[in-house]
Amino acid sequence: MMHRAVALSPRFPKPTLGLLSYKRAMPGATAAVCRARHGVHNDASEFFPISSALPELEEEFTIPSVPDKIELKGSRRLVAIGDVHGDMSKLRRSLHIAGVLDPGSSRDNPRWSGGDTVCVQCGDVLDRGDQELDCWRLLADLARQAESEGGTFAFLLGNHEAMNFEGMFHYAWADANDDFEREIGSSLDEALGTDKWREPYDGNLPARWAALEPGGIFAKALLSKMKVAMVVGRTLLVHGGITRPHLGYYGGIEAMNTTSQKWIMEQQDIREELESFAPGGKPYIDAQSRANVISRSMPKCLGGSSPLWIRLYSHPSDSQPRNPVAQGMLDFVLSETGADRMVMGHTPQNQINSALQGRVWRIDVGMSKGMMNGTPEVLEIVSPGCAGGQDEIWVLTESGQRIAAWERWSMERDLFFD
Repeated sequence: MMHRAVALSPRFPKPTLGLLSYKRAMPGATAAVCRARHGVHNDASEFFPISSALPELEEEFTIPSVPDKIELKGSRRLVAIGDVHGDMSKLRRSLHIAGVLDPGSSRDNPRWSGGDTVCVQCGDVLDRGDQELDCWRLLADLARQAESEGGTFAFLLGNHEAMNFEGMFHYAWADANDDFEREIGSSLDEALGTDKWREPYDGNLPARWAALEPGGIFAKALLSKMKVAMVVGRTLLVHGGITRPHLGYYGGIEAMNTTSQKWIMEQQDIREELESFAPGGKPYIDAQSRANVISRSMPKCLGGSSPLWIRLYSHPSDSQPRNPVAQGMLDFVLSETGADRMVMGHTPQNQINSALQGRVWRIDVGMSKGMMNGTPEVLEIVSPGCAGGQDEIWVLTESGQRIAAWERWSMERDLFFD
């Protein structure tokens, strides 16, 4: 596997970095910095890892674990929501359209109204918007409520989540970064009794990177529970797309999800490679090298040609894919995964639409004001409720319309209705 060198945002300098662990500050004592191999201090009773420093915040952003495959029994619904990109208003509008957020509930007290619905957000909650943490707080709250009421709210990893793992904050908005600093940075200063934790990230948004890096504050509660891909009923959902090589390399979506989860949680390989750069055993390297190390350790299922990044089935927007192998590749993947269709975000469309004989659905409508400021729409798939029946597929709109699938076939309408 080839690994690209990661370019950090040019507005940040190249600081000195290191993997640090800290003793919790004691009354009357000066907070001490433990620079230790593998982040472990000799006195285990005093060791306090940054990733566990904010348990109340971690709890607020916790989402339930969900299986890689979910059956749709009876007339259970699947609703799929595209890229959010930090736009809270458009997210709430999408959730209302999907019927999973009670329109009478307040912003501070959202209520799940989806019953046993399976709702899947298809990645890219991060970047290009100023309310990323507010979006995640709402989504996590609804996901926990859904679980308690017999529903499911699942989340896929997008390429923008992957970029943030690596410290690539090119598309992060200033107001969103201020939220990370206010809610996470200042809280860490207080919890640890020192601001020395910032040294490993200095100059490259320390609060944001500490939250989103592999092994970071959100790793266990949130990021490791997000999927590369999943199957709900007879629908395969992914951010960018899945190809035959993706399945061949890992052996299936379950293995991709397991590999992703392990990497996000453990971070051990990253720590070991970081130390290999350190002369005299001092775990310090510059930010650019840190980002490159994370990139090199990133598994193939998250990298640049992964299911999070490809546009084989979604480009060009609102039209049939140009690549002549797309139909055959799609048919193979669906056969191997036991699905009838693939649903994806990633590539903005003017409206939700289908291509490749109705077997691929593109649901990113560029709704964030940081993208196209598009009008929210949601894809709904309803199980037939009986063996051998056909799923019903609808596009849901803000006006209350349920648009039939055939009305959103890209270009293929001309073949059938001339």
